[in-house]
Amino acid sequence: MDARQPTGSAAASPEPDAPAADPTIPDTRRARRARLVTTVKWVAAVVAIGLLVWGIAKQWDDIVADFARLDVTTVSVGLVATLGALFANMLSWRAMMAATGFRVRLAAASSIFFVGQLGKYIPGGVWSIAAQAELGRAHGLARSGSAVASLASMLVSMVTAALVGIVALLFSASDGLAHYWWLVIVVVIGLVALTPPVLGRLIALAFRVLRRPSEEITLTWNGTVMSMVWSVVMWLAYGVQATVVLHAFGADSSSVPAVATGAYAVAWLVGFLVVIAPAGLGPREGVLVLLLAGVASPSGGAALALAVVSRVFMTIGDVVLAGLGSALAVRHRRVLAARATTAGTTGLPDDH
Repeated sequence: MDARQPTGSAAASPEPDAPAADPTIPDTRRARRARLVTTVKWVAAVVAIGLLVWGIAKQWDDIVADFARLDVTTVSVGLVATLGALFANMLSWRAMMAATGFRVRLAAASSIFFVGQLGKYIPGGVWSIAAQAELGRAHGLARSGSAVASLASMLVSMVTAALVGIVALLFSASDGLAHYWWLVIVVVIGLVALTPPVLGRLIALAFRVLRRPSEEITLTWNGTVMSMVWSVVMWLAYGVQATVVLHAFGADSSSVPAVATGAYAVAWLVGFLVVIAPAGLGPREGVLVLLLAGVASPSGGAALALAVVSRVFMTIGDVVLAGLGSALAVRHRRVLAARATTAGTTGLPDDH
């Protein structure tokens, strides 16, 4: 439970002649609000899944053609790398939750994060934050604290994506540093932006832009650094996925791993910033083809194949981990129900 969350105050004494308030009114309002929240959750979930299916159907012919050219090893490594990247993303979010003062157990973090991630398939860019904030309430997290951590984690992903892309550009060619030395300054600026004092101000600015109530934001160095570390691990894992797929489609340059990792990170960043595209569908693929032109085939076939195959890997990973998160959420509700039953039969308060 958020220690900063107000605990309420004593009600004022009623006037002697005032009529007694109906005690059922607050319960009725809470029940209506609970039903409304549940309805919104289900509608958002249906919309997200519908857009996800639409994205797959739109590229179905390309998916079938490209996957027919992949061997079992490439598919296996690609899927494992994608799942690893998504898990590292969750750990980055969990570390940022710790940085804001909320310790979340691994099972709870998996449930909140992976189910909430389906919100990224809804255009707008912030639906996953709203979903994670709502899902966190089942684990005793205040919406405001969860939203702050989710937004901070998202900013960390954006900055590290840019940094990974720049570093890959610098070292993908033997003379990269000589030609693009000035990008080192950008890297330093990006690292400064991720320090807790600066990142806290960026989050406050984002809340103002989103027209949300301002929050008092204090981030710890340890949690923030760990969030950055896990975010970089995520991009490296996606780089492994991109590299094995590009090799399968004939890209054999020695610079493929560096370029693939950087291109993937930058493509994700562009896709995220184009908020009208569900999960970056369209812009992300276009940027991948553009950035990989130097190491892929001149026709762009390998780069385009990576865009399609990577999208499928990502979708499979999101669905599998969302299913895992849902199963953990069901288990959590059963545990709470069992505790409530035990507390009721023993007459002892539930200490959850």
